[in-house]
Amino acid sequence: MNTQKNLMMLTIVISAIYGVWSIFAPGNLMSTYSTPEEFVNPVTLNIVMLFGVAAWVVAILGLYIRATVTEENVEKAMMVFALAWLLYGIHGVLAERVLTWPSGLEPSAFSEQTIGGIIFLVLSVVYYIFRKPKSS
Repeated sequence: MNTQKNLMMLTIVISAIYGVWSIFAPGNLMSTYSTPEEFVNPVTLNIVMLFGVAAWVVAILGLYIRATVTEENVEKAMMVFALAWLLYGIHGVLAERVLTWPSGLEPSAFSEQTIGGIIFLVLSVVYYIFRKPKSS
């Protein structure tokens, strides 16, 4: 069950870092994702900051789940973490295409956001594969 707890901690750490980044440097985060300057305004900055708070909620809930997980419920807990990564991944892959509709649906070079989304989708699969501890 150590593998599962370590994977849970990875989610917690990444969510906490992303949350701090979103809350305290939303403009920097938006520029990392190549957000056009005309989209950076107080409303979008507040939305990014709100997303940072949500990332912290994921981290806090993850800490609780990790602390209370047992051999009997570890598979269910890992499914929750896999679902969280799946949602992050779907957002990363689709968000840029939705913002640039309809031209965004055309094949284009991968952006940082798309690559991040693919990485998150891969993490979702990893969490799903390792959902059960090895029987001893």
